Amino acid sequence: METAEKTIQHLAELEEELGGLRVDVETILADSTQTAETLRPELAAVKSQIEKLGPPPSKDSPPEAPALAAERARLMALAAGLDSAIKSTELTWVRARQLIEKITVLRHSLFTKNLMERRPSPLLPELWRDLVSKSPAVGHRISYLAEDWLHWANVKRQQVGLLLAAVLILFVALKYAIARLTDRRRVGSEPPLPSFFDRARSVAWVAPLRALPAIAAATLLYGGLDTLDLLFPPWAATAAAILKAIVLYSAVSALIFAVLAPRAPQWRLVWLANGPTRRVAVLLCAITAVYAIDAALTETSRVFFVPLALTVVQSFAASTAFATLLIGLLLTPFTPQAVNAPAATDAAASDAGAAQPISRHAPRWLKLPLWLIALGILGLALLGYVALARFLAQQVVMTGIVIVVSWLLYLAIRAVTRDSQQRRYPVGEMLEARFGLDAPRRNQLARLTEIALTFALIICALPFLMLQWGYSGADIRDGFKSAFFGIEVGQFRISLARILLGIVLFIALLFATRLLQRWLREKALQQTRMDPGIVNSIDTVVGYVGVALAALLAISYAGLDITNLAIVAGALSVGIGFGLQSIVNNFVSGLILLVERPIRVGDRIVVGDQQGLVRRISVRATEIETFDRASLIVPNSELITGRVLNWTHRDSLGAVNIKIGVGYDSDPEQVLALLKKCADEHREVLRNPAPMAFFENFGDSALMFNLRVSLPDIANAGRVQSDLRIAVLKALREANIEIPFNQMDVNLRDLDGLKRYLTQYIQERTGKAAEEPQPNAAGASNGKRVAGE
Repeated sequence: METAEKTIQHLAELEEELGGLRVDVETILADSTQTAETLRPELAAVKSQIEKLGPPPSKDSPPEAPALAAERARLMALAAGLDSAIKSTELTWVRARQLIEKITVLRHSLFTKNLMERRPSPLLPELWRDLVSKSPAVGHRISYLAEDWLHWANVKRQQVGLLLAAVLILFVALKYAIARLTDRRRVGSEPPLPSFFDRARSVAWVAPLRALPAIAAATLLYGGLDTLDLLFPPWAATAAAILKAIVLYSAVSALIFAVLAPRAPQWRLVWLANGPTRRVAVLLCAITAVYAIDAALTETSRVFFVPLALTVVQSFAASTAFATLLIGLLLTPFTPQAVNAPAATDAAASDAGAAQPISRHAPRWLKLPLWLIALGILGLALLGYVALARFLAQQVVMTGIVIVVSWLLYLAIRAVTRDSQQRRYPVGEMLEARFGLDAPRRNQLARLTEIALTFALIICALPFLMLQWGYSGADIRDGFKSAFFGIEVGQFRISLARILLGIVLFIALLFATRLLQRWLREKALQQTRMDPGIVNSIDTVVGYVGVALAALLAISYAGLDITNLAIVAGALSVGIGFGLQSIVNNFVSGLILLVERPIRVGDRIVVGDQQGLVRRISVRATEIETFDRASLIVPNSELITGRVLNWTHRDSLGAVNIKIGVGYDSDPEQVLALLKKCADEHREVLRNPAPMAFFENFGDSALMFNLRVSLPDIANAGRVQSDLRIAVLKALREANIEIPFNQMDVNLRDLDGLKRYLTQYIQERTGKAAEEPQPNAAGASNGKRVAGE
C-alpha cells in the first residue's frame, strides 16, 4: 500500500498506468478482505476457549494452577495477535478503498482534461506548415518499415501466395453459399407480409450470415500471417487494428441491411419507403466506415509515433466526414411505408403507395438533438477541439449501435411474449402445453416474462453505454456492486440484490402455497367428502397464512427489521382510536380487494342502481365508469360489505336472454326452430354452450318464448341483443308469424245510467253555448276595413 501511495504521485498524468495501478490496489483490497474473513473465525474460536476458562481469579482468591494460568496467558496473547492482525487488514482495506477513489478521481479529471484540450485550429496555416515539415520523416519511417516487411514476406512468398488464395476462395465460397441461402428473402419468394416475429427471426440469422464472409476471410488472413511470423512490431498492432475495423464494419453493415432490407421490403423491420430506406442504409454504412477507418488509423498512429499535427488533421478529417454524413442522414425524410407497399416490386410502386410526404425534420425528438450534435462536431473541429469532436462522433456511432441492438432485442422479446389474434407465440404455447393455463393467466405470466427480460436487457446494455462515455470497467463493476449489494442511506443499508432475492423468495413461497391449496382442494380434502363450505374455508385460511408467511420471510430476507412493524401497528391503533376508523376500514377493504380480487380492473359490475366498468382500484376507493361516461367513486368498504353483481368475475363469458311473444295461432316448434337458427347464424354467439330456446308461458296476448345465448365477452351484450332482435323480427316476418299487440277486454256495466249521464252533460254544454253573446257584424266589418286600410 505504501508503494502504491507513493507511485500515484508519479502517474497523475498517465491514464493507462493509473488503470494498472488500480488493478494492483484492487488485488490488495481482495487479499485484505480474504485475510480478515479467514482470521475472524479463528479469533472467535480463541475467545470461546477463553470464556470456557472462566474469569481470572481476584487478588483475594487463591491462585489458579500454573498450567491453567499458562494456557490462559497463551490464549490471551493469541487473541491479542489475531485481533491486531484483523484491525491491520481492515485498515489496509480502508486505505485501499481511499486510494481507489483517488485514482478514479484522477482518471476522470485526466479524461476531461484531454477532451477539453485545445489544439491548433485547422483554419490556421501554422498547423499545415507543421504538418508539411514533419511529414517526410514519417513517410520515410513508414517506407522503411514497409520495405522490411516486404523483404520477409518475399522470403515466404510461396506460403503467402497460398494464404491469399485460401482467403479469396473462402470469401467467395461463403459469399455464394450465403447468397443462395438468403435468396428466399427476395420479393415474390415468400408471402407478401410475413409476421413481425418471422421478420425479427429472419434478421437474427441473416445478419450474422452476411457478416461471416468478410470476418472469416480477415481472421484467416490475420491468423495465417501470424503463423508465418510476419506480424512482428509494429505490424502486429496495425494488423489487429485493421482486423477490428473489418469486423466492426462487416457486422454493423450486415445488421443495417438486414433490418432495413432495401431490396426485400416485405422483410423490413423499419417501415420506411424504398427510396429513404436505400439512402439511410448507404449513409449509415458510410458513417460506420468512417468510424472504423478512423479507429484503425488512430491505433496505427500510436504505433508509428506520428507527429501531433498529423493526428489533429486525421481527427479533423474524420469528424468533418462524420458530421457531413450525419447531416445528409438528417436531411433524408423518413417517409413511412404504406400498409400494402411491401408487396411492391420497385421503388415507384412502393413510394406511390406511401403515406403523405412528411417534413425532413420529423421526427423532431430524434433529429433535433442529432442536428445539434452534428453542428457541434463541425464547430468544435474548426475551433481546434478535435479530441472532443472526435469523441462525440465516436459516441454517436457506438451509442447508436448499442441502442439499435437493444431495440432489436426488445422487439424480439415483444414478439416472443406478446400474443396476437393472428398467431400464437412460444411463451404462450409453452405455458399452455406444460401448465394448462387459461388465456388470462397465460397473458399475465407472459407480460411478467416480458418485464423481466426487458429489465435484464437494460441491465446488460447499461455497461456498454457507460464504457463508451468514459467509464472504466472497474468503475462500472464497483457501481453495480454498490447498487446490488449495498447502498448506505443514513444508518440503513439498502441492497438491491437482497431485495430482488426477497421478491423471488416471495414469489416462490406464494407458488408453493398455491400448489398446497390445489393439492388440498383436489386430493386431500376431496377424498374426505367434507362439506364444500368447510373445504373453501380451509383453502382460504391456508392461502392467507401462506401469503403472510411469504411476505414476512421476504421482508426479513430483504433486510428490513420486522420489529419496526410493531411500532407502525401501535401508531395505527392510536390513530384508529382517534377517529380513523372509516379511513382504515376503506384501506383494509382496498387491500382485500387487491389481494382477494373479487373485483378487478375491467370487470363489469352492478352496485345498487348503478353499473359500469371498473377503471381503477386504489386503497381507499374504486372508480367505476358508467355507460354514460360518468365516473362513480365507491368507497372500498361498500364493495366488501355490500352486495355487488360482477358479470366478469371468473371470465368475460356471459349469457343474455331475449324474450319475445307471438300470436296464439303460431306453431311453437316452428318459432323455437327460428329462434335457434337466428342464434346459430350470429358469429359472436358461442357454440358451446349451445344456444337454447324455451317456450316459457301463455301470456295475456301472446305465447311467450325466451332465447338464451352465451357470449365470449359480456361487454358486447347490448350489441348482440340488438342484432339478435333484428334477426328474429326479420325471420318471424318472413315466416308470417305475428307479434301481437297487448289486448285487453273492458266490460262496461249499467249502460243506461251512463247513457243518461252523457245526455245530461251534452245538454248542459249546448245551453251554455247558446247563452254566450254573438260578435257584432258591423264591428267586424269595420275591423276588417281598418285592417285593410
